[in-house]
Amino acid sequence: MISSNRVAAGVALGLAALSVAAPGAGASVPHTVEPGETLSWIAAVNGLTTESVAAFNGLSSDAFVYTGQTVQIPSPGEGGTATSSTSVASPSTAGSHTVVAGETLTGIAAANGVTTDALAAANGVSPTSWVIIGQTLSIPVATSSTAVSSTGVSLGAVDYCPCGTVYLRSDAAAAWNEMRSAGLSTYGVDIYPAGPVSAYRTYDQQAALYDDFLNGVGAPANPPGTSAHELGTSVDVATPEMRSVVDSLGPAYGWGKAHAPGEWWHVDYLG
Repeated sequence: MISSNRVAAGVALGLAALSVAAPGAGASVPHTVEPGETLSWIAAVNGLTTESVAAFNGLSSDAFVYTGQTVQIPSPGEGGTATSSTSVASPSTAGSHTVVAGETLTGIAAANGVTTDALAAANGVSPTSWVIIGQTLSIPVATSSTAVSSTGVSLGAVDYCPCGTVYLRSDAAAAWNEMRSAGLSTYGVDIYPAGPVSAYRTYDQQAALYDDFLNGVGAPANPPGTSAHELGTSVDVATPEMRSVVDSLGPAYGWGKAHAPGEWWHVDYLG
């Protein structure tokens, strides 16, 4: 017969083993940051305050988080302070942008047709923050209240570009979208800008491209302040085939070539 003392000891050992193997109910949970997410959004969807999540991860409450970063989500017992229960919408983004030399938060916002405040908010940073080369920013969807260029020019979105939302001056964008539709139906060829700064550009972006050109590491570019791209009336297309479509159909929509001789990729809105 097994003594009651041995049974009790076995039970105690078993419970001790279970207590070691089972994760604590209050353990933190790792979260991998997805495109478009901010620290405040991550906190909100987990029912916590931004300050509590930031403090748990050794960050400031206005810290920038980047895609792929791991943020630990604390339990209330580990210092997380719960917020009131609310439904939180997923951040609405139009794509992402990787910072290149010479860019600023204001310039990137203008090039994507949104305000600096909107871009800063989408990335959980201050509107006066510096950006660094290689940093990935989430680009929020432009609305009628945020679509504006750094020079006050009204911008309209190009219907499609693999690089994300790209803008032109409103009348140029409308004409481009009509020409694109005609190109698809007539030739089965889509036409779109070659990259995120191949349509509207800010002064800062033009300056960076011009510096690259002078240093022998970039394509020909006009000095800042002299490019039609800064007016939102020029596009650098992605392929020679696209250029041929613009040559064929463009005049009917006000698009052709008036600048940059020798650059097959460059086309202008002539109105």
